[in-house]
Amino acid sequence: MSAGQAAVVAGVTAAGFAALWWSMRRSWPWLLVAGVALTLPTEVVYVVARDALFGDAAWFYFGSVTAGAQLVLLGTLAAGVRLVHIGAPGAGAILIGAGVGAQVFGAATDVWIAHIAIVQPGGFPLDFSEAVQILLHFAFLATAIGVALLMLALHYRYDGRPELAPRSGAEPKMGLRTATAGAVAAVAFVPAAGMETVKGGFGVAACWLLLGAGLAAAALAGLRAAAGVVVAAVIVVGVSGPASAVIQSENSNYVLMWFLVALGVVAGVAVAFPSWRRWAALAGCAACALALAVTMLIRPDGMTLLMLALLAATATVAIASLGVWLTQDALSPAVLGPLMFATVIGACGLLAHWQGTGRRGPNAELFREPGHLWLYTVLLLLAGLALIALSRWPKRPAPD
Repeated sequence: MSAGQAAVVAGVTAAGFAALWWSMRRSWPWLLVAGVALTLPTEVVYVVARDALFGDAAWFYFGSVTAGAQLVLLGTLAAGVRLVHIGAPGAGAILIGAGVGAQVFGAATDVWIAHIAIVQPGGFPLDFSEAVQILLHFAFLATAIGVALLMLALHYRYDGRPELAPRSGAEPKMGLRTATAGAVAAVAFVPAAGMETVKGGFGVAACWLLLGAGLAAAALAGLRAAAGVVVAAVIVVGVSGPASAVIQSENSNYVLMWFLVALGVVAGVAVAFPSWRRWAALAGCAACALALAVTMLIRPDGMTLLMLALLAATATVAIASLGVWLTQDALSPAVLGPLMFATVIGACGLLAHWQGTGRRGPNAELFREPGHLWLYTVLLLLAGLALIALSRWPKRPAPD
């Protein structure tokens, strides 16, 4: 990520938090529309003149896509907060889990599209893979535009109905400290992008900066936000390490990996709907920890791809459960957005440096040194227990 790209993302994200601070109820559908609109220039250039994406304006093209994804995530999380406040925590959990799970699904889709040449018809003079890539981009883009416009239409059609009024009579409102904390975490990526880099991501100094900025900004937002960021980071780091290692150890089954990640996200979203979602998250964390413990004992050279589905499902339901807990003070967009991203990217980069991979995260060598897996086993167990502990945190009394 270049400094220009980071500046575009930071500026757009800060504007998104300003809109949420002004009115979360009114702004969330417009954030979805604006996020999709920001991706349009890059998608058009991708089809018309792909080489221009890597020219002098690359910072703008890639920055606008990343910023658009951030706005879509903020809008989705804000919609989840709105649903929880009107008495539909199950639906809110689905949106929160889907919003974060879509980031995982999107990353898997990028890998699949980039390697779609492996399934092109052999022996033909034309390269069909590029045409298929363009069609897939247009299909996903058309779907995103349709969903954003549908959400906007539904908002204006049903938002004023009495049955959609919050139970407490007060609209969910993001505090100024929370909005500021989210913007600060996004801005922290600008100086980090200007520091020394390593293969695949930020250098050690930049990772320390991001980790410190994420935790400090979370503390600015309050104790609940700080606890939420720590738990979210533990969940994502505990899952992403083994998942990254599994993905990088496989160089051919891209379609299968994409399907398993998608299956895991869908399963995690489905399990997030019932009220016992936190117990499902604990069970998922325990199952992942057990699988990693078994791996350490038998010391294999890898792990079955089926582990991807379990990891994706666990991350989705765990983040959904945490997101519902964070909705009381409208903390979800900030905590599960820039605050979590800064903390997780910094932590993953430092872990990779400690493990000697020289990358932004663990790679296939993680399974050749199973001794490192104990850390992820402990993180997953702590994450599951923390979700249960947070559910017993006293709720702040609703205003009269």
